[in-house]
Parts: sequence; structure tokens; C-alpha cells
Amino acid sequence: MLLRRILGFIMLLTGLAILALAFTGAYFAGDVLGSLSDGLTNSLALATQSLDAARDTLALARDTLNDVNGGLGTAVAATANAGQTLDGSRPLLDNVTAVTTQEVPEAVEGIQTALPNMIQVASVIDRTLTTLSSVGIDREIPLPFGGSIPLQFDLGIDYNPETSFDDSLRVFEASLTGLPESLRGLEDDLQATNANLATLATDLQATSDNLTLINTRMGEMAPLMDQYTSLVDELSRTVTQVEADLGDRLNVLRFGTIGLLIAVGLSQLAPIYLGWELLTGHRTPQSPPVLLTPVAPVAVVAAPTYSAIPAEPAVPSSIDATGVELPENEKNGPI
Repeated sequence: MLLRRILGFIMLLTGLAILALAFTGAYFAGDVLGSLSDGLTNSLALATQSLDAARDTLALARDTLNDVNGGLGTAVAATANAGQTLDGSRPLLDNVTAVTTQEVPEAVEGIQTALPNMIQVASVIDRTLTTLSSVGIDREIPLPFGGSIPLQFDLGIDYNPETSFDDSLRVFEASLTGLPESLRGLEDDLQATNANLATLATDLQATSDNLTLINTRMGEMAPLMDQYTSLVDELSRTVTQVEADLGDRLNVLRFGTIGLLIAVGLSQLAPIYLGWELLTGHRTPQSPPVLLTPVAPVAVVAAPTYSAIPAEPAVPSSIDATGVELPENEKNGPI
């Protein structure tokens, strides 16, 4: 009896606990799943916005690659042309070097050699022009009867410079002093410049080749950016479809969960009732009455033996032997 009460208490307590947990879970499942639905919806909306931003970024990167590709093409052509121009300028620089450091100094030295004679000639010319400039008549001839006749005559030469011709040549000669040596001293610098131009032309050509390679690689990235853009568009459509279907599916899950928890709670009513009966003793089993019937002897025995068989339940007084319930006025009457 005590064991039945303990089992009944355990079944009753367990059933009540499960019932309370099931109805509590059903009460809070709606809020939890609603919050989960809102969170997932917000997350999917944020993912959609992120994918849109990524697609815009990829489009901007694609346009930037196109611009850079065009700019690099221009830079490749410019560096190649500059390298060719510098390389083609080297013969001109060689000629300039030869003229500046060889021919011009020799010509200056020739002028310096001829200048003393030219100065002497200039001195003679200067004195001659000065003398010829002073030749002329400017006077009046008196007449016997009064009056005079003006008489003027000159060669038409008016030479009176501030600096004489020979002095000018001497100043010019002084200005040429040291010029040949200075021009010859430029030869090393011009040769170094020529070598630098050769190096620069080579570097520009190498730069042009490297820019060509970079431009080719960036041109190969453009189709890859298009593939990424297509992938992002497909993923964005998928997220949008999931976001559209998520609300209905979460509602189904919400109501299904609530219904399942309610069903689990209701399924504990039978264990609770059984535990209550076991705890209160209403479900104590009773032994059915037995009847003793004689058994025919098989052999010679001193006394008959009996076997116990269950007795059939008594027929209520309101039901006769045929199984038909008697009328109300005959229930207590004689049989």
C-alpha cells in the first residue's frame, strides 16, 4: 500500500511538473519564436543591404578597373614613346657635344688668333674715318663791293663714335678669353648626360613593359569582377526569397510548437489521474470471490477434493436471469 502511494505521488508530481512546463512553454514559445522571427528578419534585411552594398562596390571597382586600364594604356604608350625619344636624342646630343666641345672652341681660337690683326686694321680704319670726317670747307668769301659768299664742302662722312672700332674689338677679344677651355670642359658633362639618357631610355622601356604586364593582369580581373557581381546578385535574390518565406514558416513553427506543447501537457492528465488514485487509495485492487465445487473422484479416495474457481458476479436484483432489466415496480417484488 505504501509503495502504491509513493508511486502515485511520483506519477502525480511528474505529471503536474510536465503539465506546468508544457503550458509555460506554450505560453512563452510564441514570444520566443516571435522574437526569433524578428531577429532573423532583421538579420536577413541587413544581409540584403550588405549584399547590395557589396554589389555597388563591385560595380565601382569594375568601373575603376576600366579607368585604370585606360590610364595604364596611356602610360604605357607615353613611357614607350619617351624612351624612344630619349634614345633617339642621343645622336643629337653627340652632335651637340662635338660642336660645343670641338668645333666652337676651335672657331673661337681662330677668332682670337685673327683679332690682333683685325684690331690693327680697325685702328687704321678708325683713324682714316676720323681724318675723312674732318675734311671739309666751311667759310665765307668776301666780295669787293661788300657782302660775302658762303662756301661749304665736305665728304659726307660723319664718324665720331663714343668707342673706337679697335677698342670695341679689344673688348670682344677680352670676352673670348677662356671660352674655348670652358666649352671643352663641357665634354665630360655632356657625355655623362648622354649616358644618363641611355639609362633613362632603358628604364622607361622597362617601365613600359611592366605597365603593359600590369595592364594585362588588370584586364583579366574585369571578367572575375563580373562573376563576383553575378554571384552577389544570385545570393541577394536567394536571401530575398528566404526572407519572404521565413515569416510564414516561422508562424507555422510557432503554432505547431504551441500545439505540440499543449498536446504534451494534456497527455499528462491520465498519469495525473492515475497517480491521484494511487495516492488516495481509490485504485486498491480487490480479490474476486471464489466458489468451491466438488470434483468427481478418479480413484478410491477417503474424501472428496475441491478446486477453487472464480464465482460469477451476482446478478443485480433489477435484472432477471434472462438479462432483461425488470420494470421499476417489479424490482422489489417476489421472484
